[in-house]
Amino acid sequence: MSMGVQGRMREQGFDTGRETAATDQREVASAQEVIQAMVKAAKGIRIYLPNNPVLIRFMNDLNARMAKHLSQFGDYRLEIEPFIMRYRGAVVYDNPDPKDSLAFRIHSDGIRLLSVAPGLEERELQTFLSIVAFEQATQADDDIVTQLWERNLPHIGYLLEEDLVEMAIEGGTLSEGPQQGGISRALAHLKKEPVLPPRPIPKNLLALTRDDAAWLRKARQLEVTRDPLDDVFTILFAVLGGNRDPEIFGDFLSISSKLLGNLFLHAEIGRALKMIRFLDHLAGDPKLTPPLRDRVRAVIDGVLSDTTVAALQEAIDAAGSTVGYDEVRDLLMMLGVPSLGGICDLLGRVEKLKMRKLIVEVLVELGRARPEVFAPHLNDPRWYLVRNLVLVLSLVGTPKALAMIVGLISNKEPRIRREVLGFLERSSDPKAKHYLLKYLRDDSAALRIRALKIMARERLTFALKPAIALTQSEDFKLRPLDEKKAVYGLIGELGNDSLLPIFREMLLRKRWFQKAAQRENALLAVAGLSKMRSPGALELLEEGKHSRDPEVRELIAEALSSLPAGGGDSLEGEEV
Repeated sequence: MSMGVQGRMREQGFDTGRETAATDQREVASAQEVIQAMVKAAKGIRIYLPNNPVLIRFMNDLNARMAKHLSQFGDYRLEIEPFIMRYRGAVVYDNPDPKDSLAFRIHSDGIRLLSVAPGLEERELQTFLSIVAFEQATQADDDIVTQLWERNLPHIGYLLEEDLVEMAIEGGTLSEGPQQGGISRALAHLKKEPVLPPRPIPKNLLALTRDDAAWLRKARQLEVTRDPLDDVFTILFAVLGGNRDPEIFGDFLSISSKLLGNLFLHAEIGRALKMIRFLDHLAGDPKLTPPLRDRVRAVIDGVLSDTTVAALQEAIDAAGSTVGYDEVRDLLMMLGVPSLGGICDLLGRVEKLKMRKLIVEVLVELGRARPEVFAPHLNDPRWYLVRNLVLVLSLVGTPKALAMIVGLISNKEPRIRREVLGFLERSSDPKAKHYLLKYLRDDSAALRIRALKIMARERLTFALKPAIALTQSEDFKLRPLDEKKAVYGLIGELGNDSLLPIFREMLLRKRWFQKAAQRENALLAVAGLSKMRSPGALELLEEGKHSRDPEVRELIAEALSSLPAGGGDSLEGEEV
């Protein structure tokens, strides 16, 4: 196993040695208690809002059990199978239902080993559960691993299936490959060759000295092991570096261009990088005439064609690939902005997550000064490529990049709009938050609800009037109940006691022939009043406890139970 793999395992919190045969039953029991608390908290996150006391109780229980386990036994490590999670070989979780299994969601995104290290913060654990608690989309790009990478949780580590395959290759645990097998056959063949008797030296020839014979043997060995391609490189570099005749220079430059394409097709990325480095140096040679320098630069700029991008992607994603990260980074950085289209195309093709991250980093570096170079690629039909470019632009972080991102709010693909919404949620730019209002009219109810919850959580007061206006629109009645509750929760979070008459009307007005509408209005009023947390709101809820409708009384009792003692401090919002 290479030091690189061992380092990654240590960084992720995994022991590279074998587990002890004897398993401490107390430790396994503690691990099982932790996973049970984790499952309960994960279900709570799916059901309750972050400030719900039930969810808070679940999270407190999980944090306490995890802290106790880490202090007594050290790292908390889980082996992830499709429906089972094991702790030191013992099964601590088993749920065969794909729709409800926490193990299935984690395993389906490629995670095979999970580790929690001492020093874990409560924030990290809640963030981790908020990522894995919900069923992920089926597309390969929309995965748990990407979100864990973006959130950067220092005490929660993981290893992917591809990492384990790489470790097996480095440790020599895989079966003998075709190249090694060919060498073995060649050696076996040589052993069968007969040994020829020594030939007599004619008397008219001088015999070689011992030193001459040793030199010849060495020269012969060098000749046998010589790679003809190195000779081709030497000839091409010598001709292009020393010839200024436009016709001859052009002929050898054309040969170099074709050779570059073949190097990509045969996954010789290191040698392709060597040639591109030479051409890049040649393009900057002041002794070369400007027309010849332009021709060299044109060859470099044309390297990433559809054919070479496809070949590079296959070389990167191939099992047991020898293409190194440093090679790919140097290659892409040397090709630079003129090859941005090909680099974006490569990002849309590559499947290995680590290599996609590398390409994202390269694109951020290339586009930091001129983010407008990404504009032509934001209309690409591959939604996952556009989504990754949103990540690139968010990491660039300039006002121009922000403007390009928010331009995708109206994109027809909901997964792209969701990525933009995630950027707006993470952004610290106050101007970016105003674009959340555009999601109140989004085609996706899920995105509308998420935007409402973001605005409520961050108490964005500018959203109060649009939220009230939304309740008065014609289509509001047709919206899902969860969305209506989110709207009134936002109004209650941002509003003040000037809204109490409206809530009183909704909560206490009797509709003799519209019982369903009456109950819904009461439910929405309770959603708003429970978020307002002012003495007036509390009094109105207390008054509603005497309603004749038992369902309304139950709703109010539940709302009152979630409020802090005394109703909390009065929160002043903007005037309506």
